[in-house]
Amino acid sequence: MNIPRCPKCHGMMKKNGSTSAGRTRWRCKDSACGASVTRSYDRAAADLRAGLDWLFSKDSQAERRMPARSPGRANTLMWSLWAPVPLDRSVHDVVHLDGIHLHRKAVVLIAIADGHVVGWHVARSETCAAWSSLLSRIAPPLAVVCDGGGGVLKALRTVWPSTRVQRCLFHVCMNITELTGLRPRLEAGKSLRKAAVALSRVSDADSAAEWLASYNQWEQDHKDFLDQKSHWEDGTVADQHRRLAKARRMIRRRIREGHLFTFVEPPEGCATPIPPTNNLIESWNARIRDMLRRHRGLSLVRQIKAVCWWCHQHTGHPEPDAWLAANAVTDEQIEALYREAWERSPLGAWQTTGIPMRYGTGIDWDEFHTPTEYHGTPD
Repeated sequence: MNIPRCPKCHGMMKKNGSTSAGRTRWRCKDSACGASVTRSYDRAAADLRAGLDWLFSKDSQAERRMPARSPGRANTLMWSLWAPVPLDRSVHDVVHLDGIHLHRKAVVLIAIADGHVVGWHVARSETCAAWSSLLSRIAPPLAVVCDGGGGVLKALRTVWPSTRVQRCLFHVCMNITELTGLRPRLEAGKSLRKAAVALSRVSDADSAAEWLASYNQWEQDHKDFLDQKSHWEDGTVADQHRRLAKARRMIRRRIREGHLFTFVEPPEGCATPIPPTNNLIESWNARIRDMLRRHRGLSLVRQIKAVCWWCHQHTGHPEPDAWLAANAVTDEQIEALYREAWERSPLGAWQTTGIPMRYGTGIDWDEFHTPTEYHGTPD
């Protein structure tokens, strides 16, 4: 225990009860001096660590021998803070990108490289703007592995134009299976389903060349069948076998992009092998889902914070607990920033200062209170 020194005679002090605020009172051992001081202990770092240990633990509340209300009191500080996102400027060989969705209400975009998290971003959906916000905080790597969904490809072309892209072959296999079905009835569908399964098992240059040859053979064998058209009474013409024709267009587009077999010919200087699938980050996402499942019942905001704290604690160099307790962004600071942005907006300025809104920023009252082709008769 760190025993304080007397501020007057610099002698040793002893405990002398506590104040009404809970601070420990110390009194000088020299009766002739009689000086006293109070000291409070900062338990913010310890409370934050207790909350994080509870969040990442697999033990139940009974197994941890905690009272019913203890987690709520101990986790108050953790739930009031936002984990800081790192600014990674080191060039990695391979970066894995994926998003974990939370009940279709939010998504946390995550980037992993060299066995640890290098960045994350919270958004409503996987749009190009959301992915660009994440990628702009990370130095462009030599190669990236992704599933290609949402706006990630557009963001990669904009933010990381020189980075090679490897599409997850398992996701491409699932995209083809979604069109053919697990048990296709037509011969063309059965052959394409076998080709999709073979694609997910490609592991080297020889198997990649063999798969491309087999797919070209599939197109030649079923060309006349896939080119059949349906003529409707209104004069429109459509593919008779729409799902298989759509699968053919999708595979052609994937081959034309050159994102299927990047792992066969990695970029120059890439010392880390490029995996053909995104299984690494999928396994990390599975651990995050297990954490959320163990703590089911959390609100959406707390689910987002739980994922952010998990990502922060799995970065290469997470900040110490004491630094986080003192410097992490709080909910009050976020609310103040939103309020300031709202007051600076045209609508917020009009409501707070009485300044009229600019043309085109208001709501047309008649549009909501008169019948139109999109709105029924008003009540």
